[in-house]
Amino acid sequence: MGEQVSSVRDSFLDAWLKAGVPAWGVAEWAGVRGSWVALRYPHRFRLEDVEIDWDHLEEITGLPDAAER
Repeated sequence: MGEQVSSVRDSFLDAWLKAGVPAWGVAEWAGVRGSWVALRYPHRFRLEDVEIDWDHLEEITGLPDAAER
């Protein structure tokens, strides 16, 4: 093939992430940590097109009323 093994491996990892395989799954298959996958392929984790429902996020991460006293 003429390709280095690392290039072929990187191509497969990137393709799996692009296909929607969770990063933890890709990391497990590759024998690396999830943080390595996130650092190596940051372009697969961009959130520009994602809209965040800030009200819902605040609601589910907020403290219960009893804890605020």
